[in-house]
Amino acid sequence: MMFTSATHPTKQEQLAAMREFSNNTNARLPVLFLLDASSSMNGIVRGDNQHILRQEYSDGINWNIVTGDNMVTRMDELNVGLQRFVSDILADPLVKLAADVAVITFARTTTTVKEFGPIRESDSKLKITASRENETLLGEAVELALSELDSRKRTYRAHGVEFYQPWLVVMTDGVPTSARHRELEERLKVLTINRKLSVFVFGIGRTDLSELSCISPGRPPMQVNDQKFPELFAWLSRSVYMVSMSMPGDGVSLTPPPEDVWQV
Repeated sequence: MMFTSATHPTKQEQLAAMREFSNNTNARLPVLFLLDASSSMNGIVRGDNQHILRQEYSDGINWNIVTGDNMVTRMDELNVGLQRFVSDILADPLVKLAADVAVITFARTTTTVKEFGPIRESDSKLKITASRENETLLGEAVELALSELDSRKRTYRAHGVEFYQPWLVVMTDGVPTSARHRELEERLKVLTINRKLSVFVFGIGRTDLSELSCISPGRPPMQVNDQKFPELFAWLSRSVYMVSMSMPGDGVSLTPPPEDVWQV
């Protein structure tokens, strides 16, 4: 397994942070996307002339291996949604100053796709690829994410930058293949109650929402229609806007996502 987090920034990272925060002294909203990249994310959402070739067991579920024409996978749809988020943030100058976004994918191991920082034009090419790993070590990935968020908050404090309550946005399909996520329930609950963290958990496909409830204190995990990722990410970008228009420490009531996002 490979779940590591840098606790001491390098000199190069320190210089980069100095430049970033001297150029933009606005309060930040740290948003960490923790996205499932296990092999089951290659599951077919739609396509023409589909034929089942065989079944494979992955992430605790039996999956049909399908062939056909014009196939679109869950990962394809998730990438469309992620690009919607990027374009929405770039379109608003004020939100672009506030949003501090990181993207980490996980399966058996983790990959940092985007380190914490503002959304830039180059992120228009941001794309996630499903791995060949058929494990979903959800709890270990969440633990890493919490460590990364703590590190980012230390960086803010070191540079005198205000920040909003951090967001952890988790999207996963299948079933966790270890029990570590259950051991994090109390820690996440305390963080949420003390307004140190806001967690959004979205189940994709046939995921087990009861398992995901362990990491989703304060709001129940929600099952996403995997053809509605653009609408979901548009709601997330609007929610970032609402928070960024408030003062750090203020409570912000987010509008609910569109109803069809949940019609699976």
